[in-house]
Amino acid sequence: MVKGLVMTASASPSEGGKLTLIVSIVGFTAALVVLLMTAGLGNATQSPEARVPVAVSTSTVSIQSGFETPVNVFGLIESPKATTLSFDVAGQVTALFVEEGDVVSQGDKLARQDVTRLNARQRELQASLERANADLALAKVNSDRTTSLVEKKLESAQRLDEVRASLNVAKARVSEIEAALHSLDVEIEKTTLVSPFDGVVNRRFFDEGSVVNAGSPVFGITGIENYQARFAVPADVVEQFDINEPVLVKVGDVDVAGTVTQRLPVRNVQTRTIDILITLNSNERVRPGDMAILSGFRSHSETGAWLPINALSNGLRGLWRVFVLTNQQTPTLEARVVEVVYTDGNKAFVRGALKDGDMYVNEGTHKLAPGQMVSVPSQHQAGAR
Repeated sequence: MVKGLVMTASASPSEGGKLTLIVSIVGFTAALVVLLMTAGLGNATQSPEARVPVAVSTSTVSIQSGFETPVNVFGLIESPKATTLSFDVAGQVTALFVEEGDVVSQGDKLARQDVTRLNARQRELQASLERANADLALAKVNSDRTTSLVEKKLESAQRLDEVRASLNVAKARVSEIEAALHSLDVEIEKTTLVSPFDGVVNRRFFDEGSVVNAGSPVFGITGIENYQARFAVPADVVEQFDINEPVLVKVGDVDVAGTVTQRLPVRNVQTRTIDILITLNSNERVRPGDMAILSGFRSHSETGAWLPINALSNGLRGLWRVFVLTNQQTPTLEARVVEVVYTDGNKAFVRGALKDGDMYVNEGTHKLAPGQMVSVPSQHQAGAR
């Protein structure tokens, strides 16, 4: 009996501590519930007029049918006249009269080949021509004498025919040698390389003493006439550039004026583009081989509106949202889903659930949400209208 009382007495303090803890937890929970209910009732009883609308900047949607986007076409500056010069016959180069970068005129001598063998052949033919002329003179004398004898009945007609045939052979031999000499003169003339037009020497391929084959390039010549730019223009853009139309071509940091001189009638089979040629008004600060840019535009038939990039916020499935004001008395935001058709980095052409005249938020959309009340300052309203 005494032992049981002792055990009951020792357990009583532990049970009292648990009871105190339970009471504390219940009290704290009750106080928390009361606070939450009080806050909820306070918000529920707050009138909409007490909420402070967020000030936003707005613009007005302007729907248009179709739009244009800029197109840059890349091309190269080239000379209207450019060629590589070579000798017609093989031989050794004995003299070069110009260097790279020299300005030459039409007919200027540029290089010469060795003509020693040709000169020897020429002297040989001249000697043959002298002998042929002597034979021709003898044949004429024989022809005249025989003709006289035949007239006096001292020589037969057959002999006269033979003499006249010999005279014709002598004449043919002289003509043959003269033709050979003329052909040789042409070959000797071809051993001197001349400029076919006014230009600048842009390349030299051989030095003196080199033996070159017929047709091997010796010099490169570029004409000094006004350069031209060649562009491969897409078919849907080429109609913008009419012949004789003045245009601007960008070469590096320089804008060069020019005129469209040719629009080729053939389409490139691989690229499906059409070449146009633009003759520049000046060669200043441009060189053949420079990259050139020709600006144009491409027309699109989509219906939509231009909006600033800041007016768009992320939507679902790759689409975008635009916040539109739906109530003029108490403006609230409504999210309209749009698709971006084109953007240049500052503004975007969009199509979707927008109407002409809708007032939309043009910046700060990341801070807004659908259904939110907003205010439009007077200056923004005036600007939107």
